[in-house]
Amino acid sequence: MERFARQAADALSQVLPQPVQAGQMEIPPDTKLGDFAFPCFRLAKEMKKSPNDAAKEIVKLLTDKGSVPKTLTVAAVGPYVNFTVSGAEAAHALLNDILKGEGNGEYGRFEGPSRGTWVIEFSSPNVAKPFMIYHFRPTGLGACLDRVGRYRGYRMVSINHLGDWGTQFGKLYVAMKLYGNELPPNPGIRDLVELYVKLHAAIETKPELEDEARAAFKRLEEKDPEVTAVWKKCIEISMKEFNALYEKLDVKFDHVWGESFYEDQLRPLLAKLKAEGILVQSEGAWVANVTDEKGRELTPCILEKSDGSTIYATRDVAAALYRYEKYHFDRMTYVVGGEQRLHFQQVFGVLRKMGMEWASRLEHVPTGLYRFKDAKMSTRKGNFVTLEDVWTLVKDRVRTLMKERVSLSTAAGGRDGEALSPAELADIEEKVAIAAIVFHDLAADPGREVEFDVERVADFEGETGPYLQYAHTRCLSILRKAAEAGTPLPAYSSASLSAAVDRAVGQLKKDEEIRLVKILGQFPHHLERTLEHRKASQLANYLIDLVKAYGEFYRECHVLGQAKELTEARLLLVESARRILAQGLHLLGIPLPDRM
Repeated sequence: MERFARQAADALSQVLPQPVQAGQMEIPPDTKLGDFAFPCFRLAKEMKKSPNDAAKEIVKLLTDKGSVPKTLTVAAVGPYVNFTVSGAEAAHALLNDILKGEGNGEYGRFEGPSRGTWVIEFSSPNVAKPFMIYHFRPTGLGACLDRVGRYRGYRMVSINHLGDWGTQFGKLYVAMKLYGNELPPNPGIRDLVELYVKLHAAIETKPELEDEARAAFKRLEEKDPEVTAVWKKCIEISMKEFNALYEKLDVKFDHVWGESFYEDQLRPLLAKLKAEGILVQSEGAWVANVTDEKGRELTPCILEKSDGSTIYATRDVAAALYRYEKYHFDRMTYVVGGEQRLHFQQVFGVLRKMGMEWASRLEHVPTGLYRFKDAKMSTRKGNFVTLEDVWTLVKDRVRTLMKERVSLSTAAGGRDGEALSPAELADIEEKVAIAAIVFHDLAADPGREVEFDVERVADFEGETGPYLQYAHTRCLSILRKAAEAGTPLPAYSSASLSAAVDRAVGQLKKDEEIRLVKILGQFPHHLERTLEHRKASQLANYLIDLVKAYGEFYRECHVLGQAKELTEARLLLVESARRILAQGLHLLGIPLPDRM
């Protein structure tokens, strides 16, 4: 629908004092009001009219000057100038675009990296600690933004900034010395956590162990071989488990650069900051007095502790400098928990104080926590909930729902009556569980806390990931049945596709058909809003609206068993819906089972 939004914007530009961009057009909450809406609030002040009267005046100008193309109709609706696209024009343009190419097509994709370089940091779990459910929040959102950004023409650079440095490794070294003989032959992350928790319990009665841990980390910074060997082993154990999770979630990174990657850059950086007077001493530590982007004073940012060791703020300053030198990015986004808000304000403040003009291109996108019965999880106390724990819980719920809904012989419509094998059922359970967790997270506002309720998350009927997956399988089922009935959707060439769409336009006249076409055409708009607001919920909620529109079409417009021309037209519409739904779910990170 972007082309029609541009037509509306061009028409407005002919009668208004300032040009209007397509991006200024909004989508009305009810499609009956129109397809695009231009808000008149700002113009009303300049025209010295009420917004409602301003909208009427603009419509009169458009009508009198004949500026509106024949593809559009215009009307004043309250304080908005609303445009409605001709159903035939929408169907002709959009079906041609959506059905080009094979597979899921490339509707809404920009050719090549044409929009600048965007560095995005996300996931960033801590080595030697489990991958918590609340670690999934920045992981899922960051991966979605990365996929959508690439699809929409950015040169994306994705970075996993592992928490692989800091005093906790000094603690693990001390814990290994004290309790290492208790570890199994092939320890996992949970074994490391048990050591960590055990040491913290010991510190309560022997506080000198805290000093010993700090000293051990100092030795790690000095590349002591004994401490370094323990550190490397912790990374090896952790990455094996992290990578298994990333593979399940289809999350990829261009670089896995932990905090340790920048270690060699820290001493020269600190020396430079001291020489330039950016760092001052405070109670033995070296700090930078910084302000936020509005000039308000912040808590001083510690970059070197009194014992000479660095902290993660030091590494983040070094990382930003390194990344800009390497990529000269147009923007860099940190998708990190909201509890780090002050930290990023301080880091950005240090970079501004250093005179880095590109510091204005940095942003922190905060994510909220998960809550289970109002208890915030804490690794340190040992009462944590991992992503694997939640995965198992959701899979068990999915398995129960599948058994309740249908017998195993049909497996919720699997193969139209043919029984699925245990391996196939297990694959479906895995994909549905992923969809349930991913969509539940991404459909919510990323900055807010999420209350986890497994029954709501895994619901097959509500606005959930499984609900969207099932809609996709219904599209596939119709296409399969059409092929079995001898009326398959052909593989069209460019010329034959255009001819097929021409025929379809004359058949698709019902309100449910036209509404579905227009909603399909909104796909690029919602991808752009996803990037603009850094919220996957823009895309997730659009897909819910799409599936609802498809459901109305499915109920009111029988596809099979109609006249040949009508069946072909509606099959084109089913395939168009399938493509957009499949592409949208892929961008969210949701896998697609063939059957459910």
